[in-house]
Amino acid sequence: MHKLLIALFLYQIPVFSQGDFPFTKGEFLEYKIHYGPVDAGKATLKVQFEEGNYWFVAEGKSTGLFNLFFKVRDYYESIIDTNCLCPIYFYRNVREGNYKKIEKVFFNEAFHQAESTRDTISLPTNHQDILSVFYYLRSQNLDNFLPGDTIPVQVYLDDEFMSSNLSYLGRDTLKTKFGYVPSTMWAPQLEVGRVFDEKNGMKIWVSDDANKIPLRIETPVLVGSIKMDLVQFSNLKQPLLILP
Repeated sequence: MHKLLIALFLYQIPVFSQGDFPFTKGEFLEYKIHYGPVDAGKATLKVQFEEGNYWFVAEGKSTGLFNLFFKVRDYYESIIDTNCLCPIYFYRNVREGNYKKIEKVFFNEAFHQAESTRDTISLPTNHQDILSVFYYLRSQNLDNFLPGDTIPVQVYLDDEFMSSNLSYLGRDTLKTKFGYVPSTMWAPQLEVGRVFDEKNGMKIWVSDDANKIPLRIETPVLVGSIKMDLVQFSNLKQPLLILP
């Protein structure tokens, strides 16, 4: 499940102010996860603000019958520097079936290093982790993107930075439980073989409004497919744009 949080970021390092962000303290997003036709779990994303830094928290867990066969309990934290919207600390505590992992990572700008519980590696320009990158992407101005345009990406996971590309597919109108929501569609190029069976299989729908919240994620996996749909939200910075 943690692989679903892979997203993207740009090469340049812009300087942000809090007024630039499409999110605010207290934002809450909840998703229902489907594995094929089965309701498999839920995930939440929360935004907090403490001591001058944003703190993002993500949790995911399996539910119902799916929980009996494959138990998932995932927890993530990312504390970011509001000037560059890049992480200074990342924490991951995941249990997915027989797989368990606890990870703490300090991003040390002074020494240009990512220092984890197991290794120390060099920081690339404008580093991100698999949680902070969602919020970094939401804060970009994508108005001039055309279908086929791509964004180069690198995201920290398992003591390495993964390189990929995010392809802009165009605009769509997505049917949600809240109504029809204008959206933009994106397709990240993914690492093949560990979980995904197609390098361009994932699709992400993002609200085409001031909030830029993820509405849906769909991806084929080695067996079947997974879909995440937004089912609840609160404390958005702006009202969600829903077509009449």
